[in-house]
Amino acid sequence: MKHTFDELLDIVYRYYPRGVGMVDGDLDVKLIHDSEEHARLAAARKKAATDERWHALRRRIEERFPEAPLMNHSLHLPTDSYDDACYSFTIHLPGAAQDRMLWGQVSFLVPYYLIHASCNIETVQEARKDCFTVKFQGLHFQVEGSPFDPRLVSNPDDERLKRVTTKRHVVTFDLLPEERPYAEWIAREIEATFGYEPMPPEIGAVLVPELATPHLPGENRLYDCLFSDHHTWVNPSPSDVPAPGAKVDASQLTEPFKAVLTVQAALVRIMWILSSKGSGALHVEMEMDGTLRKDELLGTLAWIRQLNESSPTPRDPAKGDLEAAVRAFEELLAAWEGDGAPSDAMVAWASNFLARWDVGENEASRED
Repeated sequence: MKHTFDELLDIVYRYYPRGVGMVDGDLDVKLIHDSEEHARLAAARKKAATDERWHALRRRIEERFPEAPLMNHSLHLPTDSYDDACYSFTIHLPGAAQDRMLWGQVSFLVPYYLIHASCNIETVQEARKDCFTVKFQGLHFQVEGSPFDPRLVSNPDDERLKRVTTKRHVVTFDLLPEERPYAEWIAREIEATFGYEPMPPEIGAVLVPELATPHLPGENRLYDCLFSDHHTWVNPSPSDVPAPGAKVDASQLTEPFKAVLTVQAALVRIMWILSSKGSGALHVEMEMDGTLRKDELLGTLAWIRQLNESSPTPRDPAKGDLEAAVRAFEELLAAWEGDGAPSDAMVAWASNFLARWDVGENEASRED
């Protein structure tokens, strides 16, 4: 290589401020963006965007491999909107899996380039025992409770609840045989165009000390600083990846827990209707043990009243109908003894409300 590791660190510290960005344990991005180092990086990005060598290289790749669509990932360079320090592109080879891409990345801070692939891998892990997810009434609930609790799940012995398959997007420098001819031709073109050489993973994956950007302190690697922070350059072992909770089908829930979720779902939907978001998938995180508590429901109603006072008139049915539904639930809650299973009247109210105010499965995004 043309540089020692210490020389590469000196270059990194020219564009990324050391010891800047962390305030009382939190990251303050503005402090970083106001630094002289970031101003140099922004200027380097804008200058790189005008380099005709990059545009000519892309055109030659597209002409050489018309069967492999090229995606330019560097359109943002003139705007300084991402923390990239390289030209970046992908090509999708004929017959390759939809998620597998061949990447080319050429640094404009140092005379090095990368060619690697990315793809999704599946890992089977033991599911967490303290939480699970369920899709109920079109809402996605993260339940802080065990999928093996017979009060919540009707068949806790189901083997499917014990294992979870997760997907992770990973980087690999071990190319497939069919990828190598493309990679070799592209490497020759990069070297002929820029005079650069590849930076091997044993150098690029080394951690850079004293930086709070692009990642948190202790997480930044040379590749992050000199190329792009959009990849996980060192793939964690499966044992280091936190296991997610099991995915429980709504049909597996016990009837008492379905009643609880029905009431909660109606209240969440009211809050969404009154909020100003109204786009995306409705995802709810709640600490639940299978019971309702009167003081918590009163707190939810207080929040609903606050939203109602500040919200614009929602779509049909009219806002008056929504307010009438809330008043009806307030009366039912006042008559409820509190803590435990909801009354039949509360469940009936919630079921009727959900049927009338169906916002679809992918209408909103919210966490409680």
